[in-house]
Amino acid sequence: MYGVGSLTKSMISAGIGKLVEDGKFEWNTPVQQLLPKFSHQDPQFAKEVTIADFLAHRSGLSGGVALNLAFQGDGEMLLPANSLLEIFHHIPRVAAIGEAWIYFVWGYSIAGLVIEEVTRLPLHQYLHEEVFQPVGMNRTTLRPYFHDPNFSKAYASLSDGDAHELQKRQPFAETFFEASGGAYSTVNDLLRWSKAMLDASQDSDTPTQSILKQIPEILKPQATIDSKSLPGPSYGFGWLQAHLPGVVGLMGDNPDLWEIPDLPILGDGSQHRAIIYHQGATVGYYSFLALFPETQSAVVVLTNAIAMSDVADWAGRVLIEALFDFPKRTNYVALFEEGKRRRLQQFEDMQASLAKEHAPDTRPLPLDAYVGKYANLTYESGLEVSLDPDDKDSLVVSFQYLRSQRYRLRHLRDNVFEWDLGHDEGKRRGRYTVADASYFKFSFETSAGNQVDKLIWNLDEASQPGGVIFSRLDGQKL
Repeated sequence: MYGVGSLTKSMISAGIGKLVEDGKFEWNTPVQQLLPKFSHQDPQFAKEVTIADFLAHRSGLSGGVALNLAFQGDGEMLLPANSLLEIFHHIPRVAAIGEAWIYFVWGYSIAGLVIEEVTRLPLHQYLHEEVFQPVGMNRTTLRPYFHDPNFSKAYASLSDGDAHELQKRQPFAETFFEASGGAYSTVNDLLRWSKAMLDASQDSDTPTQSILKQIPEILKPQATIDSKSLPGPSYGFGWLQAHLPGVVGLMGDNPDLWEIPDLPILGDGSQHRAIIYHQGATVGYYSFLALFPETQSAVVVLTNAIAMSDVADWAGRVLIEALFDFPKRTNYVALFEEGKRRRLQQFEDMQASLAKEHAPDTRPLPLDAYVGKYANLTYESGLEVSLDPDDKDSLVVSFQYLRSQRYRLRHLRDNVFEWDLGHDEGKRRGRYTVADASYFKFSFETSAGNQVDKLIWNLDEASQPGGVIFSRLDGQKL
């Protein structure tokens, strides 16, 4: 069994599809009609947004800030599941509904909540009984037993090529990201899943199971992805549709290393064919699944390491080239080596940027001045700054006040500190890859008398320019 990450989204969409088929609601039913407590700081948005908007990532919301607050490292979820609707209320809009395709995992969190509200069943139980069992997926679950000897270990690839075994996996059970990436499965089960999708895509009247009757709608393009590649790919409900020859792998990590037009063309020189696919990633795992309706073919790749680039993407392409005997083959070993070089270069560039900003001639305030608890009540998040117990001349920050989420701060300039871990230490701690210098900087602000009263963290410049403010609590508790 492997973590399949965002391949879970197709399973959630199928679960929603069964409820649509059963007449519980429609794809375009406003979410507020299904979740009476659902709200947003823009009340008109809250009134209009539909379940389909969330499943197709066309809601216009950007959840980067809240996502970065939810995860740091070491396999811990930092925000409580019962805070979902309160946090969601504050997630910023960056576009109108339907105006842009913006990948938004929080929308699937809402979809999972809809399933639980309508069925009065826990999400994992509903999917097990109404989705996995009817398809014959007997080893797919949202509640894995990690000590099962048939469960794959999880690794992270270090810069010297070593595979570092991760002792902690990302917990999704009873968190609000269970619906967006919490499934664990096997190659055989995902081949059964693929066969069910392919069978149902041919004729919506053929399947007898209601779980499959909405699959044609689920696989149909619902939103256009602006990828600067022609013909442009589109997104359905938990699936991406494209045509070969063309660029694939848009849901994975490789577009972080190459501009999309520079990625290799899959199927160059071959006949045109449709591809429906998705990818997934979680701590220690990459996944890739592709469907080819015209030939009733599927390719499934599961890996148990977060490597320098998205190896499940590369491996999937290798298998597709072999499956269809494409005349032009790509040297994916060379691409992987180039991906490794680019990934490490990202970290070198970030460290060079921080080093350039370092001003050793400036002095911080006495370290005790920064010590204290800081909170952002909007996102129910807190940071504690304290003296390093192993070095009283240094500071550490603890996310959500947790000792297990402690990182050392280093003075950068004036009242600005940084906590960059570098590539390898970040991987050892089971962190998602971030190589943005601004992300690793904390700026403290003072009031009259040099009293530190704020900490500003630039979590997501696109949706919240200027950073997120954490106010000092002065002895209060969050």
